[in-house]
This record gives sequence, structure tokens and C-alpha cells, in this order.
Amino acid sequence: MICIVAVFILTAITYYIFDYLLRRLKVGGYHTKHVLVTGCDSGFGQRTVIRLDNLGFKVFAGCLTEDGRQYLSKNCSGNVVPFLLDVRSDKSIQSALDLVKQNLPENTGLWGLVNNAGILFTMAPTEFCTKSEYQRSMDVNLFGLIEMTRSFLPLIRKGQGRIINTTSWAGRLACMAPVYALSKYGVEAYSDILRREMYTTGIKVSIVEPGAFTTSIITRKQMLESVHNAYARIPEDIQSVYKVFVENFMNRILLDVVPPSSNLDLVVDAYIHGLTSRFPRTRYTPGNDSKFLYIPLSYLPTCLADWILKYNLK
Repeated sequence: MICIVAVFILTAITYYIFDYLLRRLKVGGYHTKHVLVTGCDSGFGQRTVIRLDNLGFKVFAGCLTEDGRQYLSKNCSGNVVPFLLDVRSDKSIQSALDLVKQNLPENTGLWGLVNNAGILFTMAPTEFCTKSEYQRSMDVNLFGLIEMTRSFLPLIRKGQGRIINTTSWAGRLACMAPVYALSKYGVEAYSDILRREMYTTGIKVSIVEPGAFTTSIITRKQMLESVHNAYARIPEDIQSVYKVFVENFMNRILLDVVPPSSNLDLVVDAYIHGLTSRFPRTRYTPGNDSKFLYIPLSYLPTCLADWILKYNLK
């Protein structure tokens, strides 16, 4: 018995050492590679563009706002091409495609597409949420990502490149924020399908599943306001059902039961590894809450996970 355990431990250690060394191998030639990143106005996207610029990549940085575009123009080298991009708009995506084609050298494809753009605007429970809110979330987090990928896939195929899709721990463990979680579950499914379809093309597809980070996507104040406003618009008979839930939920937000991380570079590191490693990972889980709490919970039997998570639903 002791021998079996020893062999198992030795095998596990050997595997992790081999995996660690394999993932450290880099593709090189960064100065010849072109990458497109969406959602570059702030946070993960903006930091990723700056990091890629410092590494020598040529970067197309899609920004929703003129302020975001101007910031990158002032703070990056000439290797970065910031432009306005609204992933909800087919016309905007087509304009982005035309821009990239015009700036790519002849017979050169796109090395990477980082689908970073996303929104989270309400934490309200399902009975509070409207169809238009689900549609708004889907338009950016899922349909925009799908259309960006579909449009740029020929260029990525030409460059034998990478696609990195940003989801969330909420795409693996749905227990709150249904409007957001539903869109992220869709990205998980789409990414799995895409990765398997791309096996024979040389394109590698990675998923990044961050935990909670202090970004501008949603603040604590916005969380409270989203729930309060949604609660205020529902009928009184339904309000009476959720009164205690809403009070407890707001108290947990104020207490920061699982405080967000301020280290945005954890997510940026995942993006960079996915673009630079010869053997990128299929999934990245930056953030201790994602890595050690939510993702492990998603592997538990449903009844056990539900029992643990019911604290959030009281």
C-alpha cells in the first residue's frame, strides 16, 4: 500500500514539474506578431495593451470611449493602434476588421485575439431581472465576443494564432447575478466548442476565468444600487418575499465577505501567457477566490454545492 501511494505521489510530482517546464517555453519573435485586444479603456484590457507594447508586440487596441483611445495613444509606442470599437455593433466590428487588414503587412495574419470586453451592471436575483437586461448583457459578453471571433477567424487562421476568451468563475458556478452568469456560461460553451473545432487548424483557444477584482466593471456602490433599484420596481407582494434576502445581500456586500483582489496583473499575466507560451493552458483561473473557492465548488456534487451556497440565498 505504501509503495502504491509513493508511486502516485512521485507520478504527480513528475507531472507537475514537466507541465511547469513545458508551459515556460516561449514562442519568441514578438516584434513580428500582431494582437487585437477588446475592452481597452481601463482595467485588464488597458494593462494588457501596455504589457504587450513593452514586449514588442504590434497591438490593435479596441476602446469603447474616446478617452480610452486617447490614453493609449499618449502612453504607448507607435506599435499600438488604438481605435474605437463597440462589440455590440456589426458595423463597428467590420470597421475594425478593415482597419486591421489595412495595417497588417502583406501575407501576415493575426497572432492573437483577446476578447476582454465585458459588462456587469446588476446583481439582482432572477425575479427582479427583465428581458432587456439579459439582452444587454448577452449583446456584449456573448454575442459581441462571438461576432468578433467569427469576423477575425480567417486572419487568426492565417497567423496560426491564439484566441483568448474572458469568462468568469460565474461561468462555472451559477449562484448569483443571473444576468451576468448566463452570458458567461454561454462563453464557456462557445469556447469549448471553438477549441475542439480548431484542433486541426493550429489555432489555440484559451479561457480566462477571473475571480473578483477591483475594476471599473462594477463597484460596490453600483452593486448596491442595482439591487435596490431592481427591488423598488417589482410589485409589493414580491418585495415581501425578498425583503430579508435583499437586506442580507446588501450587508454581505458592505462587509466584503469575499473581498476583491486589487492585483489586476494576475489576469494580465494569464492573457500574456496565453499569447506567448508555446503550450498555453486551456483554462486560467486568476484570483484566489476563483482558484481555491468557486472553481473547486463547481466540481462538487450538486447537492453538496447547493448546501454550501445556500448561505448566499437566505
